[in-house]
Amino acid sequence: MNVLLVGHSRIGQKRVLPALRALGDIRRIAVASRRCKPAAQPGDVTVFQDYETAISRSGADLAYISLENSNHAAWAERALRQGMHVVVDKPAFLTLEDARRLSDLAESQHRCLAEATVFAFHPQIAAFAQAFDAAGSAPARVVAMFSFPPLDASDFRYRKDRGGGALFDVGPYAVATSRLLFRQAPRSVSCEILARRPDGVDTAFSVLMSYDAGGAFAGHFGFDTEYQNRLIAFGPGVAADLNRAFTLPPDAANKFRVRRNNVESEVSVEPADSFAAFLRVVLDAIEHDAWDGLTHALLDDAALLARLRTSSGEQ
Repeated sequence: MNVLLVGHSRIGQKRVLPALRALGDIRRIAVASRRCKPAAQPGDVTVFQDYETAISRSGADLAYISLENSNHAAWAERALRQGMHVVVDKPAFLTLEDARRLSDLAESQHRCLAEATVFAFHPQIAAFAQAFDAAGSAPARVVAMFSFPPLDASDFRYRKDRGGGALFDVGPYAVATSRLLFRQAPRSVSCEILARRPDGVDTAFSVLMSYDAGGAFAGHFGFDTEYQNRLIAFGPGVAADLNRAFTLPPDAANKFRVRRNNVESEVSVEPADSFAAFLRVVLDAIEHDAWDGLTHALLDDAALLARLRTSSGEQ
């Protein structure tokens, strides 16, 4: 498999490229970046200094789109039309219409289209869900918090025209958590913007969603507070509490608390690279022509994010 990283973002440099190298079965890696200098890259990376040339000449089988949010749709479409499988950083697309259109294009091209909501592929998330499955239970109430201090003033996430704002940046964590733990779309959605910049960019929001059989999700997300990164779930006979749920360094072990029938225990999770785990799933899906689940997850999350934005008045 030959891979092209379109964009030289911080996450691409720090997490995507190391994860690709760690997989061991990537033959060639190329980077398309208007700012990256070829001499600054290791010898195993080919650098193209414009995106079009990279897509048309790199010979990549898979393109990983890691650009500002407003550029995702155009370059994902270009890569699909070139015949590549495509992974897109979250949020994959800014509108549900683009998500549906490009999923249809991927299907017509017989190519994988996936969103890199990588936290969901860390073993700690499977272990968290297993705590309920092992007890024959399921989460009935979920509380999620992912919020961090303000970003650098030049960050594109403060620009509406570049797809900025908290709903686009951290909203994908809310909608993916809903999908993973409730395994159904919510019956009702209420989302409120809590903070905005003078230019109107949303920097924090809260959400309340309800589900069939009495399920409920409450979440607080943004980039205007002290750091919080936590997932709490409880249901009949079981409760679990996980810190560092949404981002965890690849060399960090973790633990979370489980209370079952009023007896508390601790579950240990070994270090793991969520990007490598996600990319391994993508490569295996491509090898076996079995990527429908990845595309369905992208569409489900895009649909729920659109509901959050509608409820909040953002669209």
